[in-house]
Amino acid sequence: MTGPLHDLRVLDCTLALAGPYASLILADLGADVIKIEPPNSADMRLVASEAIEKKSSGSDESAAEDLGTYKGENGKFMITNRNKRGMAIDLKSDAGKEVFFRLLDTADILVQNFRPGVMERLGLSWEDLRKKKPGLIYCTVTGFGEGSPYGKLGGLDLIAQGMSSLMTLTGLPDSNEPIKTGTPITDMGTGMYGVIGILAALRERDRTGKGQHVEATLLDTPISWLTWRAAEYWESGDIPEPQGSGSGTYRSFLCSDDRWVNIAATSQKLFTVACDVIERPDLLEDERFAVIKSRGKNNKALTAEFQKEFLRRPSAEWIEAFKKVGVPVGPINTIADILDDDPHTKVREMVVEVDHPIVGKMKTLGVPVKLSETPGSVDRAAPTLGQHTREILEELNYTEQEIQSMMDSESVRVDN
Repeated sequence: MTGPLHDLRVLDCTLALAGPYASLILADLGADVIKIEPPNSADMRLVASEAIEKKSSGSDESAAEDLGTYKGENGKFMITNRNKRGMAIDLKSDAGKEVFFRLLDTADILVQNFRPGVMERLGLSWEDLRKKKPGLIYCTVTGFGEGSPYGKLGGLDLIAQGMSSLMTLTGLPDSNEPIKTGTPITDMGTGMYGVIGILAALRERDRTGKGQHVEATLLDTPISWLTWRAAEYWESGDIPEPQGSGSGTYRSFLCSDDRWVNIAATSQKLFTVACDVIERPDLLEDERFAVIKSRGKNNKALTAEFQKEFLRRPSAEWIEAFKKVGVPVGPINTIADILDDDPHTKVREMVVEVDHPIVGKMKTLGVPVKLSETPGSVDRAAPTLGQHTREILEELNYTEQEIQSMMDSESVRVDN
């Protein structure tokens, strides 16, 4: 890989999603990311995907034998660990610890998201490693972070979404049921913030030569996303309520073909044009909808009027009609629509193929940030357990005899 981070080495001591997502971004941008796992990994890689488990739980024998596209490998693990090399080391053993410290000498960055106290017990905390490697950038992706009264608790995406208030802001109006987002956004967002911190710390290291501890937490992340809703609360004192799929003419509408579309007629000009498209100029004369302020007070009534009209025509016709006049519009896609059929996805290379030693050719997601001179890329599938152990040990100048000795003592695992 020749991306902008090609001269950096990252030690990836992560599991689940938030931590691996941070190191994934670094790998996509060219960093040499070495994923460190125990020789008998209990991580998600050893569990067949939930979708395949459901499929295989029926009475149909052929279904039970069907391991799916990933042939029993875990798709969630593979999609968040592509572009990384894999090394299996027992960090509790003396030999494994020695390998780790030799690796550390070659590394720029360490990313970890174990429960609080795990790295300390292993002797691999920030305070431990900064003494050995003063220039190290040590990123901790955690639930709550240093100083938090919840700091010793394990953090999960669902818990963070609830505690941050996101789940009371998401869902249908007039409903008391909290709703979780469809993807674990606090996990991924925290990983992104971790990368932002790492890149900032690297810039500081360029100036001073000093490393530092970067901390990104699952709870701080969604709190920082409250933005406009926080402003509304501080301005009015009223607790914001969920708005469903929008309000007024900034929302989703069901069409005659049972497909949904979004429109965003937010300004007075766009609202006027939208009324023309749905052939309802009378709405402009209705005092309830005449100006933005009155429309805000009568959102439900306005939504009902627009929804009635959208049911007259199929989604494709509405999309074309709004496009012609410059009103922002788009379909509500299924995951199959966007991943399999959308021309944007193809042109922007947001679905790509890689070769996996067990699965063969497999699809994964592309790199979302496009750099003109040093683009990121997806060049390798996620590693099998211990796939690159021997390769990396040889780079660290271990002899074949030393490697075999560590294999015999199960301090390392080599997948040939």
